[in-house]
Order: sequence, then structure tokens, then C-alpha cells
Amino acid sequence: MSEMTKKNFTGHLNNFINKFSNNVFVKSIANGMMMTLPITIIGSIATVISMIPNLPEIVIKACSLGTSISSSLITVYVIIGLSYSMAKEKKGDTIPAIILSMACFFVLTPVSKFDLGDDKVASAYDLTYLGSKGMFVGMIVALLVTWIFVKMVEKRITFRMPESVPTAIAKQFEAIIPGAIIFMVAIIISITFEATRFGNVHDFIYTNLQTPLESLGGSVWSALFIMFLSELLWFFGIHGSMVTASVIAVLFTTQAYANMEAVASGGVAENIINSFFLDAFKGPRALALAVVLVWLSRSKKFNSIGKISIIPSIFGITEPMKFGIPMIMNVTIFIPLTLSAAMCIGIAYIATIIGFLPIISVNVPKNLPTFLSGFMAAGWQGLVVQIIQFFAVLLLYLPFMKKLDKMNVAEELSTK
Repeated sequence: MSEMTKKNFTGHLNNFINKFSNNVFVKSIANGMMMTLPITIIGSIATVISMIPNLPEIVIKACSLGTSISSSLITVYVIIGLSYSMAKEKKGDTIPAIILSMACFFVLTPVSKFDLGDDKVASAYDLTYLGSKGMFVGMIVALLVTWIFVKMVEKRITFRMPESVPTAIAKQFEAIIPGAIIFMVAIIISITFEATRFGNVHDFIYTNLQTPLESLGGSVWSALFIMFLSELLWFFGIHGSMVTASVIAVLFTTQAYANMEAVASGGVAENIINSFFLDAFKGPRALALAVVLVWLSRSKKFNSIGKISIIPSIFGITEPMKFGIPMIMNVTIFIPLTLSAAMCIGIAYIATIIGFLPIISVNVPKNLPTFLSGFMAAGWQGLVVQIIQFFAVLLLYLPFMKKLDKMNVAEELSTK
């Protein structure tokens, strides 16, 4: 491939990826899901504590409540996060958008009635629809309702208040007409679906969209492909993790929260492939490469890059090496760059199906120090798996980095 062809291909690919990454819906999903991180980590910590043997009953109850509030209401938090992100992206009012999104979601969510006796009837929302099963409806509602609401305000489909009215009050009146229209449409949709065999929007979406996507997301081949794609994009100088974040949120997140819900209710997690698993076991690739550079390279350049990178690499930060070596458009290390993450996921998956690694049901921060993240996610078994991943990545990189190191040493000698 000629240099000109390479540049043209890379330019077209960058343009396509930039358009995809900057799409308002894609950015809203990625940023909105990130906002749920604090509450899910709190729930995960509660889950970990509850696994400690011989805890007092009061502590077990407290941990169960913490996990349940985190996982069983996850769709509510997702709606808030996505609606806020979409409103910010569209430069609209966040609070009215969030309230309207929540209102529309609850209109579309079926209410169950319970006979309490003595002519008393209780109405309640089924937590199933507020947890992982309702997440796709929540995501669709948050994104569409907020986008339409902001568009209607932009188009001045609102009450037009006199300039003398304070801005804060005027904005509230601006929300009335678009809010009423959107809310009425949600009511009509809800009533319409009640007349179908599905009974409600949730079961329709779950059957026709969420279940097929969960099947796709539950496949180890999907996970391996996403890991490969993320690093392939890095090869072309594109931040792969940022591009694939929204795809991972759509395909793998519901399985993660289903696991958390199952554990919170005293059940057993069943989904091996989920977003918590991918985040925790993409492998200590950065640290392994930094070790190769510091202790196994003779090139002064590589040695210096390794010393600079060793501390950041403990926290999974690869940019100093990606741009320093460089790894971008470097054909010599194309194979370890693109295969290392997929290999790590494969190792963790095999460890899980043979019964060594427990199915992951807790969320750990992505940038926890290497090995600590594995321990936090799955105890000592997680630590062992990450150590195995570390040596596997080191061995994968070694022959390719030796070749690259030899080339750099020869270049350094020739410039003396």
C-alpha cells in the first residue's frame, strides 16, 4: 500500500469515526452511562462486603439494601444520566428535560395492582422494569424525549413570555407546551400498547430489541471483536475506548446489572460476558508493555519511554507508550497491539467457564491499580487471572518489541 493510499484510507477512517463519536446520541450514551458509575460502585462495594462470612445480621441487611437500591433502580439513574447528557449536548435546559423523561418513562411502565382485602387495593411499579429489564426503554425514552423537547424549544413551540418576565420563570413556561405534547404522546403510546399482545412498551422492547441485543452482547465472540476493534482503531490513531464505550453500554451493560440484581436478591449471577467483566479483565496490558520497555529493551529511547510510562501504566494509562514508541501506524507491533486485549478477555473467559473465576457482578473503577482491580472484582482468583494475563501479554509483545528494539538500537548507533 503506497504512502498516499495509506493517508487517504486513514483520513477517510478518521472522518467516519469522528462523525460516529461526535454523534449526539452516541456521546449522550457514553457520557450518561458514566454518570451512573458512583452509585454502581457503591452498590458493588456493598455486594463485596456482604460476601464476608459471619457478618452480623444488621450488616447483611444494610449491604443488601445498598446493593438493591443500586441495581434494582438502575434504569432510573440511567434516565437521569442520559437525559442530562443529551440536554447538555443540545444546549437545552437539563432539569425540565430530566423531569419530562422520568414522567414519560413512568407513563410507559405498567402499574400492578394488589388486593389488600377489606376493599383496599394497592398500586405499585414492578422493580423488574426499573432494573436491568427496563434499561433499554429508559435509554430510548431519555434520548428521544430530551432531543424532541430541546428541538421544540429551539423551534419556539412554546409560550412566549414578555421580556419583562425573569428568565428563570420564563424558562419554566417555555417547557409547558412541548412538555404537554410529549407527555400526551407518551400516554397515547402506553394505551396503544396495552391493546397489543405485549401489554406494554417494556415487554415489546424487551422481546424484539433487548433480548436479541443481550444475546449478541452475551457472546464471547462479540466481546473479543469489540476488544480487537478498540485496539485496531488505536493503530490508526483513534481513541478506540472512547469510540466503543457507547457500543459496550448498549450490548453488555444490562447483563452486568442483571448479575448485580441476582446477587442482591440472594440468587446467582449467570451472565459471564458483561460490562463489569470487560472493564475488570481487559488485562494489565499497559504494565506488561512498560516492563518490556524498562527491563528488556536496550534502546535508550524505549528505556526512557518505559521509565516515564511505568507509573501511569499501573493505572492502565497507555498514551505515553502509544505516542512515544509510537504504536500508531507501527506495523511491527500490529499483532500484539490488536490481539492483547482480546487475548486477556479470552483468558478470563476460560477461567470463568472452568469454574476458577467467579462470574463478575460488581463494578470496579476502570483505572484502579493493576491487580487490585482483579482482586476487587473477583477476590484472589481475580488477582491470579490478572497475573496470568500480565505474563501472557508480556510474552506476546516480547518477540515483536525485540525486533523493534533492535531497529532502534541500530538507528541510535548510526546517529552517533
